[in-house]
Amino acid sequence: MNIITGQLPIKVLYTEDEPDLRERIRIVLEMYFKQVIVAANGKEGLELFTHHHPDIVVSDIKMPVMDGLEFTKQIRAIAPDTPILLTTAFTEVEYLLKAIELGVSAYIRKPIDCHLLVEKISRAATPILQKIALEEAKTRGEKPLELLLGDSQAMRDIIPLAQRIAETDYSVLILGETGVGKSHLAALIHGLSHRRHNPFITVIVGSMPESLVESQLFGHIKGAFTGAVSAKNGLFEEADGGTLFLDDIDCASPVIQAKILHAVEQKNFYPIGGTKRVEVDIRVITASNRDLLQEAHKGNFREDLYYRLCDMVITLPPLRERGGDIAVLARTFLHEVSLELDKAPPRITSDALLMLNRYPWPGNLRELKSVMKRAALFAKETLTSDDVSKVLSGVQTTTSEIGPTRLQTLKELKCHAIEQALLATDGKKMEAARLLDVNYSSFKRMLEKYGR
Repeated sequence: MNIITGQLPIKVLYTEDEPDLRERIRIVLEMYFKQVIVAANGKEGLELFTHHHPDIVVSDIKMPVMDGLEFTKQIRAIAPDTPILLTTAFTEVEYLLKAIELGVSAYIRKPIDCHLLVEKISRAATPILQKIALEEAKTRGEKPLELLLGDSQAMRDIIPLAQRIAETDYSVLILGETGVGKSHLAALIHGLSHRRHNPFITVIVGSMPESLVESQLFGHIKGAFTGAVSAKNGLFEEADGGTLFLDDIDCASPVIQAKILHAVEQKNFYPIGGTKRVEVDIRVITASNRDLLQEAHKGNFREDLYYRLCDMVITLPPLRERGGDIAVLARTFLHEVSLELDKAPPRITSDALLMLNRYPWPGNLRELKSVMKRAALFAKETLTSDDVSKVLSGVQTTTSEIGPTRLQTLKELKCHAIEQALLATDGKKMEAARLLDVNYSSFKRMLEKYGR
């Protein structure tokens, strides 16, 4: 029998006409529940109910003035969802049928087994506790950075650095594999800065057609080119006063790199077709999954732009190298997803955490968050290893699938690699190509060949 430890945040109304029994049960219940109110009969109980609004009612059936069945009926009229448990030394079928008709949560025979009573109240309180947990989660204040970024030694070095940088207007370059949380860190730096009440604009340079990048960043005047039927502000202008985050900055063409350099250095730019300068006050944070200094040495990226963008460089390690961060971030993501689903965050079992820790996470934080989204749908009060297994079975190949009993064909292996890369990058084809270490043209041909 499972008995709770510590007090639950539940208010219980206990109605019993025998004084000694009423006092004995009150003492027991106060050990397990935050508040216990007692009444000597149904009439007194009804008055206390309307005044105190208890979460759960426990009542004897045979009482003077107003018996338990009438008391239950009266409560049902004003609070139809309140759980009610009835106790009695009598077992007449008539009483049982009436109790069932009134929708009581449980029926407990006298003499009362206190452990059984506590267990039944706790069980009836489950929906109430979930609602309380949900409301507390919704109203909880800002989380510490350790819950948002992780608590490994690597992140303990990065968190104070990010906090110090946030207090300045330094440009920041964030490096790391796809999905390690570069955009997440950029948003947190903005949120800690004096610019936090102004816009935070994200531009994923690698996802935009090259022909549109300049217009998106710097805007255009009416008639600047075919299709420019009206003037349009660029994202540099939209971010005025705030932070502009340029993700996949290495995907910018040499022409765009030159324009970004001018805008960042001079704090102004010309829209396409325009002759009037637009002045802006922005902080620029950039990110890449490539070593930009090495790319600059190869001639693939402007060296002067590199040094202008990296007043400070932060390199985020992949999740597989961050030890205990998986447990911390899994709980954080599960908490966030549960709130989106309007449910109380479930507890993660140690077996489930062990399974999450053993997974290699090729898609890093992005993949972990995706897994937690799906796991939240399976989980009830607790997220178990079975729940995690259901989700992970869809994103990893088991040993039996590639073992001696069934060798995969080369085509199947390539299809699986493509699927995993697209899953890990949220469907971003250019990033998926990089993850597989193939150029984008070859990746597109692979997609066409394998019908993806």
